Amino acid sequence: MGVEYEYRIEVTNTDVKGYYSTPERKDMLFGPEPVRDDDECRLRLATIDVLRLWLNRWTALTRVSEQAEYTHLTVSSTAAVLGQHLYATVFAGRVKAGFEAARRSAKGQSATLRLLLSFHATADSLAQLPWELLHAGGEFLAKEHQLVLSRSLLNEQGRVHTVPREPPLVVKFLVTVPDTDAYREQRKKLLAALDTPAEYSSITFERLDHWDETLAARMLSTPPFPQVVHIVGVCRRSHGDNGRSHMEIYLDDAGTQRWRSTEVLVNLFRGNKDLAPPDQVRLVVLHLCEPSPLDFEVTFERLAPALIGHGILAVAAMQYPLSGNAAGRFIKKLYEGLAQRRSIEEAVQDARSDLFVTFDEDRLFGSPLLYMQSMDSQLLPLLTGSPAGADAGPSSVSTTQPPPGTIVDWLLQQLGAVKEDAELRRDVGTIIRSLDWPPQLSEAKRLLSRQVREYAYRPELGRVFSALVKAVGNELGERDG
Repeated sequence: MGVEYEYRIEVTNTDVKGYYSTPERKDMLFGPEPVRDDDECRLRLATIDVLRLWLNRWTALTRVSEQAEYTHLTVSSTAAVLGQHLYATVFAGRVKAGFEAARRSAKGQSATLRLLLSFHATADSLAQLPWELLHAGGEFLAKEHQLVLSRSLLNEQGRVHTVPREPPLVVKFLVTVPDTDAYREQRKKLLAALDTPAEYSSITFERLDHWDETLAARMLSTPPFPQVVHIVGVCRRSHGDNGRSHMEIYLDDAGTQRWRSTEVLVNLFRGNKDLAPPDQVRLVVLHLCEPSPLDFEVTFERLAPALIGHGILAVAAMQYPLSGNAAGRFIKKLYEGLAQRRSIEEAVQDARSDLFVTFDEDRLFGSPLLYMQSMDSQLLPLLTGSPAGADAGPSSVSTTQPPPGTIVDWLLQQLGAVKEDAELRRDVGTIIRSLDWPPQLSEAKRLLSRQVREYAYRPELGRVFSALVKAVGNELGERDG
């Protein structure tokens, strides 16, 4: 499904403008609104920075919290508060009003809204903030199914138009995770997850399991040329003689294990612009694994602008490490979406939403950031007259659809049968109506399970949501049986 509704926010160091486009009308202007530089604004930015640093330590805090004597070290509202501060930073006045109107309009048409944050070079410090955690109206925007969130860097090339390439989608995986005791289990799970595209007839892939710079360069510069390059690695922070820190990536080139500047990855794509447009890499995925020992400042996010400079039109980079089951889920959902001929933005958004409803650690869904320089993010063309993904392979489309009517209607019907106080059921009904429900019943079950966890401090609400989880499970069993 293409995205026809777009709200684009352009940010400079002096002002913010909003542009709303629909199938009928392009670039309706909202704003400009000035970028404030007063004490209140500086305090907000300082608060964002402190909360961001706090989230960087989330994995370590979670591990310590698993020990009985150190429970509840993490604070569940941290990401939401950070997201509200981010929202207030650029969504103000007419820009905010334009976005809210665009959101209502797209929802009224049952259409997907693209929210694109575009940053001029003068707003570089703002561009590096964790915008994937934007929070407004009581929810994270990046989890909403009918909204796709991405960033772009405004430069001399502007926004590029491209055309999809006929299948199969060619993907090249480059794995640099150490094959050592500290990483062996993590590496094993990742390699298994990277086999996911084999399920889809519309994807072909090649994998380099150990780093070899010559082989890696050859994979990218010889047919079949990849549209997607997915790099999986471990980073650490290193300090130079001048006291400034930079990121290094672990490589085992020619059997020699060493840490090298992440610039070695950027160099792989220096010839990308010289290839014919159909042969150029369209999407680079920078998949960051959990370092051992933990390094709170590691990120792949800073590589994205350098790759954009080499003509890569889309970069999905990890702000936080993604490993274990979360890494497997992200890879599965990303390539499931691409195989079903969804756009890059929609596939990444689906993967984010899945992380949100599947895992307790809220920051995980905000880990994959997406830089988009292309107007068109469709890698495979849509099939005329056929549902997206019709030829994607036997495992690519879930056969579990919701019961007749909408998910909300069905859940409210089940809620009426729950043997609890009427006022309590009304409270749960209000919560159900306020949530953005996925189209698949199995996905709805995950979101219900999340409510059980989130309302653990109110056991009476948890009981009702648990009953709804059981009802969905029974329905899925009846349909599967």
